[in-house]
Amino acid sequence: MERNGSREITYPSPANDMYLQTPRLILRNFLDEDLESFFRYRNDPYVARYQGWELPYPHEKAEQFISIMKDKFAPKQGDWIQFAVALKETGGLIGDLACYVKNDDIRQSVIGFTIASQYWRKGFAVEIIPCLLDYLFEDLDMHRVSADCDVENVASYRTLERLGFRREAHFVESFLIHGKYTSEYHYGMLQREWRTKANGG
Repeated sequence: MERNGSREITYPSPANDMYLQTPRLILRNFLDEDLESFFRYRNDPYVARYQGWELPYPHEKAEQFISIMKDKFAPKQGDWIQFAVALKETGGLIGDLACYVKNDDIRQSVIGFTIASQYWRKGFAVEIIPCLLDYLFEDLDMHRVSADCDVENVASYRTLERLGFRREAHFVESFLIHGKYTSEYHYGMLQREWRTKANGG
């Protein structure tokens, strides 16, 4: 085990290739036992409101998701990977972080995050996302990480801004979701900006 900034790295067990810790949380690969928790929050209308999946979210689709994601261990160019966010105290799944490496530039990625509604307003997203950012910027040497969210999703854009992301664009009625065109904020952060922030700058 070693320290890297604010995160604690535990080298992987045979079941996990991703295993990062914060004081309250673990970022790891998905496991079979995450299925029911994942299925529940995917079917929560509060969680799904600003997300791309439709409700009801089928149990079979949740099973397929877990089956695929538990065997993905690192981001690959042109593909999404999602890591499980679990409570350190219980090991229970409370959400996930997503990452996509751009097909046209291996040093640029996009992230997303989902937290089950019963765990909102506890600072969990702000606590765990820096683990993913440190992994992307330092371990994978990303030049730039971006994220976007619905302009009405106040909690998400405040989270991104609190983490140091810069709002770079406001696209009006640009994204079709659940049969309605919605507006988006787009955010970005550069490797040098992350390093400055991580070093207390």
